[in-house]
Amino acid sequence: MSLARPVIALSGTWTLDPLAPVVGYWFDLLHVDADVRLAPYAQVFQQLLDPDSTLRRNHAGANVVCLRWEDLLPHGNAPGADNTPALLAARIDELHAAIIALPHHVPCLVVVGPGDAANRVFNEATRALSARLAGIPEVHVQDGADAMAGYRVGRVQDAASDRFGHVPYTGDALVALGTAIARWYAARVRPPIKLFAVDADHTLWSGVVGEQGVDGLRVDPGHLALQRALAAQAGAGALLGLLSKNEEADLRAVFTQRHDLALGWQDFIAHRVDWNPKPDHLRDIAAALGIGLDSVVFLDDNPLECAQMRAASPSTLTVRVPEDPQRLEAFVEHLWLFDRHAVTAEDRDRAAMYRDNAARADVLRGTTSLQAFLDGLELVVDIDPPRPGDLPRLSQLTRRTNQFNASLLRLQEGELAATGAHAFHRGVRARDRFGDYGLVGQLRASPQGGCLLVDLFMLSCRALGRGIEHRMLAAAGAHAQALGLAEVAVRFTAGERNTPVRRFLETVFATAADGDACVFRMPAAQAAAVAFDASATDNGDIDDGAPAAAAPPVPAANAARDGGAVYEHIAHHLATAADIGRAIAARSQPRPALATGFIAPAPGLEHAIAAIWREVLRIDAAGAQDPFRELGGKSIHLVQVHRLLLERLGVDVDITTLFQHPTVASLAAHLSTRSAPAGVDAAQQRGRRMREAHARAALLAAARKHRLGNGEPA
Repeated sequence: MSLARPVIALSGTWTLDPLAPVVGYWFDLLHVDADVRLAPYAQVFQQLLDPDSTLRRNHAGANVVCLRWEDLLPHGNAPGADNTPALLAARIDELHAAIIALPHHVPCLVVVGPGDAANRVFNEATRALSARLAGIPEVHVQDGADAMAGYRVGRVQDAASDRFGHVPYTGDALVALGTAIARWYAARVRPPIKLFAVDADHTLWSGVVGEQGVDGLRVDPGHLALQRALAAQAGAGALLGLLSKNEEADLRAVFTQRHDLALGWQDFIAHRVDWNPKPDHLRDIAAALGIGLDSVVFLDDNPLECAQMRAASPSTLTVRVPEDPQRLEAFVEHLWLFDRHAVTAEDRDRAAMYRDNAARADVLRGTTSLQAFLDGLELVVDIDPPRPGDLPRLSQLTRRTNQFNASLLRLQEGELAATGAHAFHRGVRARDRFGDYGLVGQLRASPQGGCLLVDLFMLSCRALGRGIEHRMLAAAGAHAQALGLAEVAVRFTAGERNTPVRRFLETVFATAADGDACVFRMPAAQAAAVAFDASATDNGDIDDGAPAAAAPPVPAANAARDGGAVYEHIAHHLATAADIGRAIAARSQPRPALATGFIAPAPGLEHAIAAIWREVLRIDAAGAQDPFRELGGKSIHLVQVHRLLLERLGVDVDITTLFQHPTVASLAAHLSTRSAPAGVDAAQQRGRRMREAHARAALLAAARKHRLGNGEPA
């Protein structure tokens, strides 16, 4: 198992430095374990193709490539020129080839733009690149324009920052792009949500059915947005539960008689409609479905109900829905718990599978022995090489399977695709007379000396207790014999929840695990003969989809942090780039202790400049005589200072001046006395422009050196 800390590697055709603190803010807020690392400036193709590049050496985390079509055109080529479509088509071919050549040890996000929304050629190029990259495992494309719309960015382009530091976007646009990147990655690493449990009155509609009646309820656009989001989650594999303090007949009538709803009674796999405490009902539903409460989201408008759920079930992600229906659409759009990065066929069929399990449970209760139950299932198991299109599900199994996962390896699609030809890799499918389980497990092994070493041995919990795991081990034994190997070994790593696979291995191998990491071994012939003995197991041992005991509690370290409250705060208060920008600015660090001491800026211009320095450097104070660099200022920060001076003070000061006046007091003094003499001649103007050009070149050179890794840290 890799112990490397995940890295989000950012590479782009423009200066990406301002994105790093935005992504870092979100990772801190969500407790995402990852570092942000900047690749060398404007070297996208080198990063995609160089074997020693930051992107190619990234084996844990994700790669992000930020493109602007303007940057991929030859210098001086006008975006509207006649040859632009042909030039962009060639660039798309090059990007496609380079991205295909990239070993996808980690997922790759390609962010295009945002560009000029009115530029038809650029818009068509974005669609063309998206189409070319569609279907490549672990490669995802986002149009930057979507982030601008989603986070309500008014002004996107910033010509001044582009001119001085090749940062082509405004502060709000950069915040939106950084947020989109963090949100995409957070959806990938967050444990899957298996159940959305939702209230009815004032949540799915306005009004109380017991008071207003069915016809008196109001369904606003926000309520429809929430219902559609829940329906989409059901279509993507999550289960829906309905928890309401109501009379069940009244609630059924709403779903039967109202034709303006996006959800029906049948969309909910479980209903608890009475006057009993909702936390008790949620525990019952989770136990019946065999899922942990930490994989459940509870949505309710009532603050009291939310408080009770948080107190009684702290591991559940409890989120309060806004009471004002006018705020509901934005809330739904920015509830990150609705984000899903991939949907497999098994996901889409999950609700049907749980209903099939309920039917199996009914049969089990009517049988006298486990063997009779298994005979009645008419179980068919296929253990075959992975089929085309199986990689997303196999990768998902490594991330979602916890109870019966021997090595706890979490692998991306690219890592599974890279499985060598010498390896024995099998997908496990099962079906019975009640339905198709789908792809429920996998087995991977490779020869190690005289042994077949199994490093992937996992099975979905809904397929346990039917002898499938025994057939998997027997398949490994048969393969070892075919290769002339003497032994089969299974690698085991202990985790918080994989006690079931540990018990299985200890029983079959007749030996106890030696510590939290070990290898179970047995002769290949003995492994090939492993078979399930149903007579040694009573009915209570089978996983029929309705275990009697609730899932184990979440560790105290996780339970202490209310993840639901964090996502609730985001959906309620961080829905625009401006809001996010203010939140980032508020998380300032203490001013460094300087030998000069602190001298407060004077009112007026000094105070305004100090405020800009504080925001750019993210510190709580900036003194009048504090040198910019000693406060942590770097070359790229000067570009941001320039932008804010122009936006807030109307001062378009050249970069040379910012270098020459490194304190608040000196810069303020210069700006307060600056005036252009009436007779400035053309030669003087050319001289000023040359000095500015040299300063700009120095700025970019310093930024480039810093990104190469030996200069300033990101």
